[in-house]
Amino acid sequence: GELFSGIGELAKNAALLGGKHAEGFCQALNRDRINSEHGGSGDEFAIDDSMLSTLLALGIEAKMTVLLNDAYEKTSGMIFEYGHTVSHAIEKAYGDGVVPHGLGVTYGMISSSYAAEKLGIMSGKDREEHDKLCWLLLRRWPLPEPKPSAETVLSIAMRDSKRGLAGEADDEISDVLLRSMGDIVQTPTNNLSKFPCSLVYEWLVDMGFPSQEDSAEGKVQ
Repeated sequence: GELFSGIGELAKNAALLGGKHAEGFCQALNRDRINSEHGGSGDEFAIDDSMLSTLLALGIEAKMTVLLNDAYEKTSGMIFEYGHTVSHAIEKAYGDGVVPHGLGVTYGMISSSYAAEKLGIMSGKDREEHDKLCWLLLRRWPLPEPKPSAETVLSIAMRDSKRGLAGEADDEISDVLLRSMGDIVQTPTNNLSKFPCSLVYEWLVDMGFPSQEDSAEGKVQ
């Protein structure tokens, strides 16, 4: 769980910075590499010390490059909050310790890419590339069943600690958004972009989080 969580944080760096960060991440989790070096189907997770060291070096470089000018992640460093609005909500909805943080972040990232495409910020092709990177990890760690309701997760997300920084209206939520991997939407509000919270709800339902409305209709029928 802890290794997966750490790899999830590296997935975030890969999406935010692109380039060698994305290439290194994809190489580490490539099923053909795992299959050829360790045997098996490639769906299991195996990583040797050399590859782990490479990933750690990329992770440290990613952090230091940005945090050199913003050690407390208040402005440019806020990009490392990518995916965290929905991530924190999913983790809290399940209960402490059920969903490792880095994995929650990676799920939050595909929530943000969904919103970015719906808003016309990210193209379908760029979202596909972004999500393909995320699923290299997530297909090895599906969310536990039963999932909490979409309403529960959204309610928690709407109380996120960053709320207010982007001047959200009552029906809006905020997170870092990307145009494509390595191309961050810069904003004067700590690099957070606000958007309709309905997009998060749509994504949650698409991902199989049950809707209380559907449950109520089922009981009536």
